[in-house]
Amino acid sequence: MSLRDRDKVAVLRQVEGGLLRPCEGARKLGLSSRQFRRLRRRFDAIGDAAVVHSLRGRPSNHSFDKALKEKALERAREPVFHDFGPTLLAEHLSRDSSFAALRPATLRNWMIGEGLWFVKERKLRHRSRRQRKAAYGELVQMDTSIHAWFEDRAVEQPVLIAMIDDATSRLFARFDKSDSGAANRRMLMNYIERFGRMESLYADRASHFQSRRKMRELTEGPPMSSLIKRALESLDIRLIPALSPQAKGRVERLFNTLQDRLLKELRVARISTIAAANEFLEQSFIPFWNERFTVNPQTDEDFHRSLPADIDLMELFAETHARLIRADFTIRYENVYYQIPRQLATASMPGTNITVLRRLDGTLDFKWGQKKLELIQLAGLPQSPAVIDKPHPAPKPSSRTNHPWKRSNWLFSVKD
Repeated sequence: MSLRDRDKVAVLRQVEGGLLRPCEGARKLGLSSRQFRRLRRRFDAIGDAAVVHSLRGRPSNHSFDKALKEKALERAREPVFHDFGPTLLAEHLSRDSSFAALRPATLRNWMIGEGLWFVKERKLRHRSRRQRKAAYGELVQMDTSIHAWFEDRAVEQPVLIAMIDDATSRLFARFDKSDSGAANRRMLMNYIERFGRMESLYADRASHFQSRRKMRELTEGPPMSSLIKRALESLDIRLIPALSPQAKGRVERLFNTLQDRLLKELRVARISTIAAANEFLEQSFIPFWNERFTVNPQTDEDFHRSLPADIDLMELFAETHARLIRADFTIRYENVYYQIPRQLATASMPGTNITVLRRLDGTLDFKWGQKKLELIQLAGLPQSPAVIDKPHPAPKPSSRTNHPWKRSNWLFSVKD
């Protein structure tokens, strides 16, 4: 008899002895008055056994026949099924109508009891929560959320690029047209200009952070560095690629909150353009977030480092393209010719490459080695020599097409 059953017996004896009223006994046992009366009548008839369920110790009404169990285990011992698991074996046995009601879980328990199947011990996959970094600017997580931020108020939906400090949860976010490399470079440049160079940047393995292309001269090798990675290395910022979304869980949980709070705030403000949304972020939402949800770091030290005066971020985050210098000291970039002036030209230039830097604002810079050049844009593309139209000779008749057997209108006549 279980402890619960003994408590029931004690209450019934107290009611029988007049120490408790029946309504108090029913309340203590959590039963209705009618159910308690039934229990008392059964207690008066058979005694303490009244609190024990009548089916205890008896086989279940839903149990299978022993003959069916023995038949299933006999099939499981057949050599053809020696490596079958319970699920696959149950599927094969279900082809027989006598095993139609047999479930894989039931067959699994039978096979375990007979030693025909062994349970594999699960390997422990321990996960420990990573503690926050100690100082502000020690680690910044960055990611992009593609979501219907404007709901049905606009046809084109922007993306939200967000950066959150790991130690304090301070937020820096901007809306942009797409999750492109230029948008992420612009975001990083704005952050560094405002707060300085962080110690480390934690981001996913998107192509604009780490290129997945292989080196052209090698069939196997490490991935090529992306433009952002090279720029961060020049700024002495460590780029840490996340191997899973859970690794950068702080920024992932941030988007869960923003997709609820920020989405509704944009709806209330009736914002449907990127410019208005960024202004709302800058003036209203981010100050509210940093006041409400940020935490104090473990140390008061700021790990952000100032940007040296001789570093041009626009040049550092610019796209680079190599172009060949022709014999006439011109290069061609996007179907436009640029001329190297005579005073900047040297005899060793033709046949070498010049680097074209496209800045984020669309302007172009030109560098030959480490030397910057001011090139002159030419008026237009040189005209190719005119092609003289010559009359096409008439095609020679083919003997194969003129053969009587190849003619489509050949008619055979049968003479009597």
